[in-house]
This record gives sequence, structure tokens and C-alpha cells, in this order.
Amino acid sequence: MTIQQAAGLAAILMVGCGKQQPAPEENTDKPVSENITHPKLNTKPVNSPAEEIPPDPPIKNSTSKPKTPEITIWDAARTGDTEAIRQYLTIGTDIDAKDEGGWVPLHSASGAGHKEIVKMLLAGGADANLPALSGKTALDYASRAGHKETADLLRKHGGKTRVEMQAQGNK
Repeated sequence: MTIQQAAGLAAILMVGCGKQQPAPEENTDKPVSENITHPKLNTKPVNSPAEEIPPDPPIKNSTSKPKTPEITIWDAARTGDTEAIRQYLTIGTDIDAKDEGGWVPLHSASGAGHKEIVKMLLAGGADANLPALSGKTALDYASRAGHKETADLLRKHGGKTRVEMQAQGNK
């Protein structure tokens, strides 16, 4: 490459290799708008931050299925977690499902004296007389723990003790 070719190449790089655009004509008759959109880019004018409108909050889908609580239904009944029990009832969980000890959520709530949970479970269709593996019922657990109001509630819903169930021929 000669010195003249190098100088020419350097000139092209400094100036640019595209077609040179003519300078825009200045028109002092019309005021210039500050929010100009470029017709080829089809962009919106830029607003100041004070004029920006926050986005709308997302709309909750009322048809979406409620999530299963992180706590088991038996633990929710035992600890008195009414919100978790409400969620389980809403999603249609089998409230008479037994754990490995044969306990249903009603046994847990009754033994712990959670009268409100017992009401919710009974209203949701829980069987007041399902026995655990030991044969004890929710009424047995409430009575043994001294939860008189809970025991009375179970009685009002047909609850029986293990002895009463055996006397009727049920095991």
C-alpha cells in the first residue's frame, strides 16, 4: 500500500464511507416542537417522568384454582390454621382422608380443641364418627383432652365415642 492509498483510506475512515447527507435547511418561521416523532421510526414522543402513568395492576383471574396450602390438612387442623382449612375445603380436598396413623383432620382438630376448625370440617361434610386405627373417634379425643365445647359440638352433629360405636355394632 502506498502512502497515497493509506492517506486516502484514513480520510475515508475519518469522514465515513456512506453517502453524505445535505445539511437540513433552517426555517426560522415555524417553532420547533420538543416532542417530535420521526416518521420513519414511528415512535411516540418522550414524556417527562412526572407525566408518566404507572401501569395498571394485574387483574386476578377469578376462575383460577386456589393453591394448595404448604401445610398438610392434618397439621392445619391440629394447629388451628383456619385459612389453610378454608383453602383445602375450597379446592375439594377429601377431608376424611386418613394419615398413616388412621387420623382424619377432625381427630386432630378435636384433640387440640379447635372448635372453629371442627365446625368448618363438619360443615364441609366430615364424618363425625370415623375411627382412627386405635378405634377412637373425634369425640374420644375431644373428651379425653377436656375440650367440653368441642365435645358438645361433636355430640350435636351425631358424634359418638368408641365405646358407643362398639355397642352399636360398629368397629
